[in-house]
Amino acid sequence: MKKVLLVFLCLFLASCVIPVKPEDKFKTGDYIGGVNILATNFNAKSQKLKQQNKPWKEKDILYLQMTVSELTQMAQKNIQQAAAADYDTRIKNYQLLLEMKTKLEDKSYSSFIEQYLGLYTVSGLKESLAIQFYQQAGAIVATNSNDYLRKAKLYRQGYEYFNYKDIYKRAEDNQKMYYKTAAQEFYAEGQANVRARNYKQAAANFREAHDVYLPLGNYKDSAKLADIYEKKWRTIEAENQYQQAQAIVRKARYLSEYREAASLFSAASQVYSPYGSSYKNATKLADVYARKGQVQIFVRGNSYLADRIRSALQKNYVSFVSSASAANLVIDVSMTRGHFQQYKENIETSDKHENLRVGTKQVADDNGNMVDQAVYEDFYFKQYSVKTVNEAVMEAEVHSSGLYNLNRHYSAKSSSSQTYYWFDGHVPRKYTAFTEGKLLGREEQFDQARDNLWSQMRGDFYEMSGALANL
Repeated sequence: MKKVLLVFLCLFLASCVIPVKPEDKFKTGDYIGGVNILATNFNAKSQKLKQQNKPWKEKDILYLQMTVSELTQMAQKNIQQAAAADYDTRIKNYQLLLEMKTKLEDKSYSSFIEQYLGLYTVSGLKESLAIQFYQQAGAIVATNSNDYLRKAKLYRQGYEYFNYKDIYKRAEDNQKMYYKTAAQEFYAEGQANVRARNYKQAAANFREAHDVYLPLGNYKDSAKLADIYEKKWRTIEAENQYQQAQAIVRKARYLSEYREAASLFSAASQVYSPYGSSYKNATKLADVYARKGQVQIFVRGNSYLADRIRSALQKNYVSFVSSASAANLVIDVSMTRGHFQQYKENIETSDKHENLRVGTKQVADDNGNMVDQAVYEDFYFKQYSVKTVNEAVMEAEVHSSGLYNLNRHYSAKSSSSQTYYWFDGHVPRKYTAFTEGKLLGREEQFDQARDNLWSQMRGDFYEMSGALANL
């Protein structure tokens, strides 16, 4: 059953799809895309007519003839009127003619447009395209590597259509000239970088010279120079970071400064890593000063609050230790239950009045006929309500010493309530006593108060965390 429903749904959705028309593509200038849709639509119609053993409709034949005629005339006109240097226009329109020839030929409907399809051959159109690419590439006067690469690409595009004259050789020759010229350019840039003492960029340019020329072999000493200047810039960078770290260590007064020095020692080691496990003793010093810059915290007391304090203070430069003697920040936290009480608020009273239909009675209408008439009754009654409230209070004390001082008392409460409603007097039947709300039990109420307590406290510990980052 599920499969049948799925098939039905797919067919229904398919029937809702708006068919794509060639004109939708033509309007945007995508004539080749429009031809593809035209071919797809007519192929589908052809299959349907074949299954139904029906002939083509006159309106479909006229539409196809008119569309192909207009496209052919447009392409011919564009090719003829294009400026001598406007190769792109001629190429685009030859491609359109080729698309129509290949997509619309040898079909059941091809005979209706034979006068247009017969104007060209596939090989003739491909040769015309190759000629246009050949001439476009030949018109480019190459002065740099990008020019040679563009020429090579154009010759290769033409060759993909037709092997015209020496088009393949020209594609290969210009590709090689691109390799040579690009290598020369990168090599010259690398030399200029060396003179400017930009050794990192020099290494990159010598590497580019080597890589781009690789299909032809090794370009001069580009690989060797790339290695030389790669090591040179990395050594200089590592030394600079090493010296910056040393300077910070000599004047350091705060933990954050030791952490900054550790980061620089680590960076020095990292940048030099291709040539060894460490630059000088940078790796060792990074570890030494990372530990020296650690904020070591000992939290003791109530486990619920202690866990949340640790979570709030957790950072990559924070360690939680197991004894006060090993810490540079000690936090003592306690939590106690305050009072729990249940009380009732004053009874509230409100007067109610409703006029309600209570039945019908027989009365005579204007014509003397007996008809039903609704009977209404006034109800005057009172509504009473009393609210019962459960309230719990939790309290906490925090005292910290060492890197950061925090001494504070916290108190938070939570409450829940339930209201009982009842009625007295001439009360309609639809009104009966009921309750609204839910009273939490004693333990649930304290749990809620505990959560409220931490919500009140956590802002102070986030503030502490921010302060520790700068100590």
